[in-house]
Amino acid sequence: MYYKQVSEGYEDQDRFEILQKVGMTEKEIRKSIHSQILTVFFMPLIGAGIHTAFAFPMIYRLLQLFSLHNMWLLIGITGGCFLGFGLVYVLMYLLTSRSYYKIVRGGNFNSSKRIF
Repeated sequence: MYYKQVSEGYEDQDRFEILQKVGMTEKEIRKSIHSQILTVFFMPLIGAGIHTAFAFPMIYRLLQLFSLHNMWLLIGITGGCFLGFGLVYVLMYLLTSRSYYKIVRGGNFNSSKRIF
């Protein structure tokens, strides 16, 4: 996902330059970038959480076939794994949004070159 967003950053560089020329502020640009990347990164994580929640009863039943009856252990492990993946996603989101913003600001995209 990182490389996909970085390549889109190069494609969007001219679009953001045009948006700034027509009056979009740095704060609005940063907000737009964060919302775009936030959606791309966290929708799969949300989908995985929903999928896991619906699959949880079947996983528990399968584990009961192997005489593993501790539901709280399974809940803890599932939650821990989900939080671990969430932490990795947050770190990658921060890295990607920073890189994307630097790419978009690169080239001729500079706040001192606004055209009004």
